[in-house]
Amino acid sequence: MKKRFGQHFLTDRSILRRIVEFAHIPPEDTVLEIGPGSGALTRELARAARHVIAIEIDGDLIPSLRAAMPGNVEIVEGDALEMEWPPGAFHVLGNLPYNVATPLLKRFIEHRARIPDVTVMVQKEVAERMMAEPSTHEYGPFSVLVQYYANVNYGFTVYPGAFKPRPKVDSAVIRLEWRPDVPSAPRFTDFVQQAFASRRKKLANNLLSMFPSLGREEMLRRIISTGVSASARPEELSVAEFLRVYNQFR
Repeated sequence: MKKRFGQHFLTDRSILRRIVEFAHIPPEDTVLEIGPGSGALTRELARAARHVIAIEIDGDLIPSLRAAMPGNVEIVEGDALEMEWPPGAFHVLGNLPYNVATPLLKRFIEHRARIPDVTVMVQKEVAERMMAEPSTHEYGPFSVLVQYYANVNYGFTVYPGAFKPRPKVDSAVIRLEWRPDVPSAPRFTDFVQQAFASRRKKLANNLLSMFPSLGREEMLRRIISTGVSASARPEELSVAEFLRVYNQFR
């Protein structure tokens, strides 16, 4: 195991099967697996899908993976954060390393036109942030980003004893299904990120820092016109409310 890669290999076969069942992979489709590790989930995926492309960053694991996999599995050495995706459409599955789960999820969103859905295991805290509702501690710009683009379905919790070595935290299996007809909006997500810059400040104060030329009176007028309270804080706004506010300032 290499600490720098955040490796924790899932060894409980019943959980591996549950992940594949939860993913609902059509048997004629292609799956892109992130971080096959020891290949336990890869073997289960090979039984469920026509073609499996498994991306592994640890070069020391590549020979044993290639030697052990059936013919419908392609092992690719590389960094899933940086490498080009294979051509065509594919479902994404994997046990995402804790240290890169968030940037990987953002990359899946960027390429969602080719990815019908995403079923991954992440740190439970990350799953809770993705599903968080307004006015909760977990709710933040990452919650808004994910919920703008996707419906997040919580599968089940996976406890440390299912891994080798044991992680210090619980994990969770989640599935992202893209919301239909949602346009890409990088400026909107940047706007939300800036609006959360000082979490405990009122939204109006954060926006005044972003648009100082408008003045406080005009700022409050625009916020109130969206149906949002002038005294609201960023963590109190739903995704729909953030969109209405954004459209007043875009």
